[in-house]
Amino acid sequence: MAGALAACAGQGTAATGGTKHIRLSTWNIPTDITSYQAIADEFVAKHPGTSVAVEVTTGQFHQWFITRLAADLAPDVIRITPQQIGRYAANGSLVDISGAIPADYHSDYSDPFWAIGAREDGIYGVFQHTDNFITYYNRDLMEQVGVTPPTALADAWTWDEFLDVAKEVKQVTGKYAFGYGWSAPETAYRWLPFVYQNGGAFLGEDGATPSMDTAEAIDALAFGRKWYADGLATTGNISKSGGGDVARNLFLTGQIGMMLNNPESIVQLDTDMPDNWGTAPMIRNVGEASDLGGNALAVTRSSKHPELAAELVAMITSRSKMQQFCHDGNWLPARKSLDAADIGYASNSDTMQRFIDQGSTIPLSMVKAESGQYFSSLNAVFADYLDLCLLGQLSPKEASAQMMEAMRSVTAN
Repeated sequence: MAGALAACAGQGTAATGGTKHIRLSTWNIPTDITSYQAIADEFVAKHPGTSVAVEVTTGQFHQWFITRLAADLAPDVIRITPQQIGRYAANGSLVDISGAIPADYHSDYSDPFWAIGAREDGIYGVFQHTDNFITYYNRDLMEQVGVTPPTALADAWTWDEFLDVAKEVKQVTGKYAFGYGWSAPETAYRWLPFVYQNGGAFLGEDGATPSMDTAEAIDALAFGRKWYADGLATTGNISKSGGGDVARNLFLTGQIGMMLNNPESIVQLDTDMPDNWGTAPMIRNVGEASDLGGNALAVTRSSKHPELAAELVAMITSRSKMQQFCHDGNWLPARKSLDAADIGYASNSDTMQRFIDQGSTIPLSMVKAESGQYFSSLNAVFADYLDLCLLGQLSPKEASAQMMEAMRSVTAN
């Protein structure tokens, strides 16, 4: 049946009875499944003799995807994060779709966002939507400490300014000052913006040489260690043990007065503390940077109809379909010509525009590192040594040295 919704079954993608079957896999987000379904149905109507099934990615992504690739049963089109895409673009699991992507798409993307799927030999994915981190704050608490948070990117709190405010906030809460929006160990990379804010880099310009041994990178680790050494953040909120819900729950219960987090908290904040929360730009230091969130769409080598699958990717990432998808799912658009007014968010349009504006601070060098072929493994290394540093079990210099050794062992293979 055209546009049939299916669970992730092991069915192939070959044509049967003259029909060309395409499978698209996405995360188990009901609104997004519905949105993809609607686009799939429109695609089928324009391509007689085709069907598109929308499936749900199950379990741990890498295990799930590798298993299906090995059996030649991966979906035709896959929704994939920037941090996942590099490994599979490099090893041949994703195919070049440049022949189906209109030439004018590139001009509507920033260089960092286009680089997520673009390689020298082709295009292995197109970024569909993004998210990043900004600063949330409790309005009543800010009034108590006599602080007016910044509103413009150019006026964002520096590290020192943020820590000064955090110390005042801690005095009022009697607990901690702020939280950070990790959501699982595999999201340790969300802390990398601090390295780039300080003029450092996770990998060199070649996207492969570890560079966490620079003074800038070590100083960034020292900044993170200070959060916990000074009791400004709880050790229950580190990359491996404290996800975004931890920071959000601390914020909702008044144990912290600020958090650095993505848009996912907005709905619950509106429900549980309406009119008592606000946002400011992501903090900065000598430079600006924020988290690289979101998803791209790519075509896998299992596809029996890669050209048709690539056309579906082109349709979903068109300006009009991106606008509708982001409106329905409350996502941030990857295209630079779309702003909050274009999307028509049901609420918090100003906050969503702040997130969209913050996306312009995501550096190209960080994107190339996170979307590179080694990043999936390097991120696990980063999680190990970042947490050891944050908890004070390793000094910033010790964490840097041991991290570099482990990173080199990854990139050497």
